[in-house]
Amino acid sequence: MITNTSIMKKWMSLTAALLLAFGLSAQYKKASFFQKEGRTYELGTQLYSFKDGKGSPIGFKIGFGRDRDDKRLFTSWELQFIPSYEYSYSTTDENDASVLVNGTSKAQFIYAFNYNYHLLNNGEEERKVRPFVTAGFNIVIASGAKTENRTPEYAYNLKKEVIGQAFTAGIGGGLGTLINFTPKFGLKLQGGYNYQFHMGTYDFEGKGYYMFTSHPYVSLSFRLRIVKD
Repeated sequence: MITNTSIMKKWMSLTAALLLAFGLSAQYKKASFFQKEGRTYELGTQLYSFKDGKGSPIGFKIGFGRDRDDKRLFTSWELQFIPSYEYSYSTTDENDASVLVNGTSKAQFIYAFNYNYHLLNNGEEERKVRPFVTAGFNIVIASGAKTENRTPEYAYNLKKEVIGQAFTAGIGGGLGTLINFTPKFGLKLQGGYNYQFHMGTYDFEGKGYYMFTSHPYVSLSFRLRIVKD
């Protein structure tokens, strides 16, 4: 497991608090939270194709951003939640005997910020379908394993073990499209790939097994955008 666990927990809690404070202050700046023109609000679901014994769990997210008619660049930030899921992987112990590890993850929380660019200009009329490209970063606020079983039970000194606490962040990009039913209401469909990296040290010789790893993803959200009366 990770050394200096208490320090890592404090660092992650501080990071989460700073990110939330930054997001909320940006939303309230210069105008009312629900009245500023171009402000967007999202509620959706996302599939994470982790593989490596973790499968493709489905999570949920809320998002906020800014998308104005006279700009092709728009931004958004999200708070994502992945419920507990099962994982399984094979490794060996110090005697090279095979070991099967099964377990369940903890619930995971992720902060993500994205820059997006409309590929088509609105022109004089509002387009119903608006494709865009996206790029951004994410920081994992909470993650880790909840329960774990080994077969055989007496196996120890494994060459691959779950890392309980680590700083995990990533960068990613992809494509998406907005499907506008009205100027205010629509759907946001997005897909892409996130590359994750991990920082931390562990007190065993071997490879770490992380719950939130690099992955392709697909998401679908309902979106509300504030427009002029």
